[in-house]
Amino acid sequence: MSGKMKTVITVVITAVVSVCATNLVNGVLRFTSAGAKDDLKNKADIINMYLDNTYLYDYDKKKMTDEALTAYVDALDEPYTHYYPADEFSTYIQSTEESYIGIGVVVGINDNNEIEVVAPFEDSAAYEAGVLPGDILKAVEGVRYTGEQMSEAIDKIKSGKKGTSVTITFERDGKEFDLTIERREISSDSVVSEMLDDNIGYIRISAFNIQDSEGTKSTYSEFAEEVKKLQDEGMERMIIDLRDNPGGVLTEVQSIADMLVGEGAIMYVESKNGERETLHSDKNELNIPMAVLINENSASASEVLTGALKDYDKAVIVGKKSYGKGIVQTIFPLPGGSGLSMTTARYFTPSGVCIHDIGIEPDIDVDAPEEYADTYAALIPHDDDTQLQKAIEAVKNR
Repeated sequence: MSGKMKTVITVVITAVVSVCATNLVNGVLRFTSAGAKDDLKNKADIINMYLDNTYLYDYDKKKMTDEALTAYVDALDEPYTHYYPADEFSTYIQSTEESYIGIGVVVGINDNNEIEVVAPFEDSAAYEAGVLPGDILKAVEGVRYTGEQMSEAIDKIKSGKKGTSVTITFERDGKEFDLTIERREISSDSVVSEMLDDNIGYIRISAFNIQDSEGTKSTYSEFAEEVKKLQDEGMERMIIDLRDNPGGVLTEVQSIADMLVGEGAIMYVESKNGERETLHSDKNELNIPMAVLINENSASASEVLTGALKDYDKAVIVGKKSYGKGIVQTIFPLPGGSGLSMTTARYFTPSGVCIHDIGIEPDIDVDAPEEYADTYAALIPHDDDTQLQKAIEAVKNR
């Protein structure tokens, strides 16, 4: 240790002793003698003791605690585990529901520690503004964010009333641009359907969401309703479009898979201790030829459904290899309204494959039309949609 460093330490200790009460010094000595050299609580208690007794200015302890916990969890350097302060946690929970205030976009963290758009929700404000999968979110209202600050960026976007606007800086193809997007109630249906020629029912699922705030609908209830409608119209074959579907709530995809496959495992999850939980379907199933459309932005719950239908040979899979998110997050509410979303398990398809960082290969690999390469799949006209046309051909041959 240099003489300069010794001098600095001596001056600091002397100053602290001269201005602090005796019980503070004794408290510090008591903590340090406990031997917990790197214990987080031990150090936090010491720092708080100094702050309470000697810090010159007023400070917001709650804000400091939230920021400290956010940084502590973010130090895991794992993109799906986050601590959320109370206001952010309520926003996070709302984002899994059919109805909430926002711009309607799902984001993730890419390999460059950037906030990347997975997909905008169909007919949302982000969708209408031209936000595309793969766009990089660089800043919100001029404040720049990295992947480690994703939860702060999301909270900034959502922290406004319905009808207000937020300016977001995106990057696409190496060029930055600003979009001013209105905050709206995100309550559009997550399932839409139509009857194609030859009695082929077409169902597109944009996300897997739980019941809305009024408890009237969810992705599962919408899906069941659309299937019934198509059956009443004479559906003989079905195409499920999961392209650009970023995933959602596991219970919703479990209920949908249960409608489609027979008795057996839909998937199973395995914890770090090797504990395994299997999600089952009953013997009732929709016994018609099916095809599933996927692309590079089909992730998480989309891959659960795709994997189950593929493993049971219930559907032919058409499109491009899926995103590859084979891990499960569990939500833990914490005191004061805050919460933790934590990666707790890997999930496996019925055949025992974990697709994390691998994705699901389609049975028939088909590129989107070149002129629509940067277009949300739902915007491609059916006649120009090479992937959809191949799915129609494939389902006719099953």
